[in-house]
Amino acid sequence: MKTMFAAVLPLAIAACAPLEPLPVGAENSAPANPTTHLHAAPPVEYLGYQVVEPADWRGVNDSQREN
Repeated sequence: MKTMFAAVLPLAIAACAPLEPLPVGAENSAPANPTTHLHAAPPVEYLGYQVVEPADWRGVNDSQREN
């Protein structure tokens, strides 16, 4: 218990310490990389799956083992 207390106490004190103020003008600085490449949709197509009855698990395992 003493070891845990000795490990947690400095972290708790550091977490409660005030932060250093930001440099003057830092709030109005431009981002480092202003260009973003956002896509309207993902670049893959979803083909979907057909609903089928459950297969025998041995057959499923054998088919995966062959791949």
